[in-house]
Amino acid sequence: MNIGRCQQVFLRGPLSFGRLAGALTAFLLWTPVREVMAAAGKPATKLVNVADTRGLGPGITKWVGDLYNASDWQFAAMVVVIMSTMGLVLGFGCDRLVGLLGINLGKMKHHE
Repeated sequence: MNIGRCQQVFLRGPLSFGRLAGALTAFLLWTPVREVMAAAGKPATKLVNVADTRGLGPGITKWVGDLYNASDWQFAAMVVVIMSTMGLVLGFGCDRLVGLLGINLGKMKHHE
């Protein structure tokens, strides 16, 4: 029997076509069951997310927790500022480190 390598992979081996079809069938049957099980209770009327800052001492952790509880917009703005600052510091720091190692990451001149 002369069959190609691709067909040999699907006919036998650890990931045979039958096992793949069985796994796909099980996944497709389990997905709606999972959704139905998750929707078994009555819907929540109002959910409130707050950070418990009662046990925290004074400091930056308590300040961030209080900011999270007070205003979503201020907390989001603070996260954006901190993340962009971290990106700039890490980017310029890594660029400086690579420059000290002697690797030139500048533009290359092409001579054709």
